Amino acid sequence: MKRDNLQLMANHLKTNVIPENFDMEKYRGDDDDFSNPVCGSVGCTVGTCSVLDANNVITNFTYPNGQIDFLAWSEDFTGLLGVEDEWSWCFGSTWSKTDNTPTGAALRIEWLLNNGLPENWYYQMYGVKKLCYM
Repeated sequence: MKRDNLQLMANHLKTNVIPENFDMEKYRGDDDDFSNPVCGSVGCTVGTCSVLDANNVITNFTYPNGQIDFLAWSEDFTGLLGVEDEWSWCFGSTWSKTDNTPTGAALRIEWLLNNGLPENWYYQMYGVKKLCYM
């Protein structure tokens, strides 16, 4: 886990992302430019935070067709693999149904950094259990 980069993401979410330009369901909106690390409209934590590492995104995580591999970039930048529970806790699209806010995403990242993965994280993500970070 790359703690400094995760904290950068949390800080960015709290200070630079407005709720109207945030949606945990997808990396970017359907009409967005998937070849630009700067997100100009609706996107999730990974999609909006790629701007924090723009040069690396362009150099190492862009397909020949110009589109960004957001999952691979997020794994490299955060040190969390997309198949891990910690990645889902921070970035999973299911949060769009439970807590679809940049503040909530920032608080989940900070919870992971300060407390580790909650034992009942899966039930929180699906809205069955109370959110530990609120």
